[in-house]
Amino acid sequence: MADLIKLLAMAVGFAALTATLQGCGPQPRATTTTMTTTTTTGTPKRSPGGDPAEIAKLLNDAYYGFSNDTKDPMDPKAPMGVTMNLPSDQTSFFKNIFCAEYNNPKGKTGCSQGRCDCRFSAALYNHLMLITEGFTLMDILKRRTAIVFNQTLVENYLSRCFYIWDGASNNKYNVGCGNGAGGDCSSRNSAFHNICPSTNKTCTAQDQESKDGLCQQFGGLHPMPVAHSAGYQCSFPGPAIDYHEQQGWQPTDSREHLREMLTFRTKNQQGNDEGTLKTKMWNEVVLDVRLLMPRIWEDPALVIPAFVYWKDDPIAKANAKTMRDDFCAEYGLDQKIPVLALDWKATTLKKEPIYLALPEDNEQEVVI
Repeated sequence: MADLIKLLAMAVGFAALTATLQGCGPQPRATTTTMTTTTTTGTPKRSPGGDPAEIAKLLNDAYYGFSNDTKDPMDPKAPMGVTMNLPSDQTSFFKNIFCAEYNNPKGKTGCSQGRCDCRFSAALYNHLMLITEGFTLMDILKRRTAIVFNQTLVENYLSRCFYIWDGASNNKYNVGCGNGAGGDCSSRNSAFHNICPSTNKTCTAQDQESKDGLCQQFGGLHPMPVAHSAGYQCSFPGPAIDYHEQQGWQPTDSREHLREMLTFRTKNQQGNDEGTLKTKMWNEVVLDVRLLMPRIWEDPALVIPAFVYWKDDPIAKANAKTMRDDFCAEYGLDQKIPVLALDWKATTLKKEPIYLALPEDNEQEVVI
């Protein structure tokens, strides 16, 4: 499986990442991971953290790579942006992981208000969305620390589904990608337990409750919403839409679904909605924790190439370093994953670098 991941990473532009991750110095320890259909025993050979300047360049290329212009089409193999999560707990990666079957080093989690289990919500950032009227990075929720995911893995392996706007996926069947589910922890038909009423079994992509939540072109009930206020937020299926820990599972080829979602979004985000500029509004990428955490165990620096903070915010920077240090310590990474700055004043129209490699003890930019 590790070879598959590295092959995926190299296939669409992340060869630069793997090329910079040379040698590894983890502290050996015997651990077994059994959360998915594969079992890994012992400590695998892991990549060290990448070179900050090279990772920053890679992420900037991904951020500016998407195009919805048919006269100037993008490279079909290029990443379509950068997927990030702005965590609610900004000092520990693991305290943002909610999956009852995962042996979380910060403590096991359980049901909360019937919400989806093993779902991780992120957003895709690029130069055409999640930006202000001044074409600068949107300062969302005042959370100024973020986790960056390997975009190749997001697009080809980890994602269950994508939403044009905020999908409110925490109370939906099929791990956030189907129709609405109940919010009662005691009910087998809650989003947490993910038992589809039509089958009385764990939801699969073929079940009606799962299909009904998709957009119409994928067999669902609802058209693509032109705004968050326009009606039901239907989903676009991702490579892991039908993952339910079955033997022999393989991701589906669904990159074009993400491209279709992004093209529709960027062509329908003029003006305001719900009192907010539409370019500022969320999209949503739903990742499956049961796929994410075993891959992190195998090669954490490949899956999480960077932690980032909003430039000139010392608290955010300190939080990002604390989160990074805790993450690297858990996996024995002697050469740490980079902590990069996000330049929220950079103008996307000018294609100014968003991701900056700055020395961790000051704010002097590293020349790339």
